[in-house]
Amino acid sequence: SEMTKTVEISGEGGPLGIHVVPFFSSLSGRMLGLFIRGIEENSRSRRDGLFHENECIVKINHVDLTDKTFAQAQDIFRQAMKFQSVTLEVLPPYNREQYEKSAIAPLCFLDNEEGVPKTKIPPPVHPKPALKAINLSGASSLEGGVQATLQQAKSPNLPRLARKSSSPSLSPLMGFGNKKNAKKIKIDLKKGPEGLGFTVVTRDSSVHGPGPIFVKNILPKGAAVKDGRLQSGDRILEVNGRDITGRTQEELVAMLRSTKQGETVCLIVARQEETFLPREL
Repeated sequence: SEMTKTVEISGEGGPLGIHVVPFFSSLSGRMLGLFIRGIEENSRSRRDGLFHENECIVKINHVDLTDKTFAQAQDIFRQAMKFQSVTLEVLPPYNREQYEKSAIAPLCFLDNEEGVPKTKIPPPVHPKPALKAINLSGASSLEGGVQATLQQAKSPNLPRLARKSSSPSLSPLMGFGNKKNAKKIKIDLKKGPEGLGFTVVTRDSSVHGPGPIFVKNILPKGAAVKDGRLQSGDRILEVNGRDITGRTQEELVAMLRSTKQGETVCLIVARQEETFLPREL
């Protein structure tokens, strides 16, 4: 609440005139709310100074949008606008990084509560996926923060289990240690004038050969945000039926760029939502 500001609006004053896209955390890939991409010139929002571009709506009438789908968040917004008074929690751009970090801290404790056996059974050889998600070997600015959180948990088991994960990963919360838990999703994107609209990233491939390639960001414009299915953190497995295992990031980018405007790219991606998203009660 210290990082956000409260905006109260009337649901009866006509359209707000804002354009929103999903707000994904650049640190964990979680959906945290709605990103205000644009405000129409003569709209109520512009006239009354309700919102500014690049702000993020994270709560609507006290409903937290974290881990909601884009469709669910839009529906919550639509339903709220039927009331006379609507209360929104809005995150200014300068607090976004701090807010994303705060959304990771409770995540580590959640994994700790669910993943650590209470009795003194020797730790299993293959830790649960919840523990694999916290991969301390990943080179990332988050490493110190996650390690500190683990120390606070005062559990001798958790850091020891977490270190067993053998493959370095994109960040401590995006370890694809176990392919069996990944859900495969087929996504067709038609390349328009604004391109496919996403960026990719991989880990350093100097030792083990090319590593897995992940979707890093969904850009505010392009085919990916219009389609709405591709998410930050998805691992790319196939492009147009061609397996990209063992291929470099440069080769993948060349494949995607060779697609002409108007043509469709067929992607197969793997997603491990359950590794870092808390289960809904």
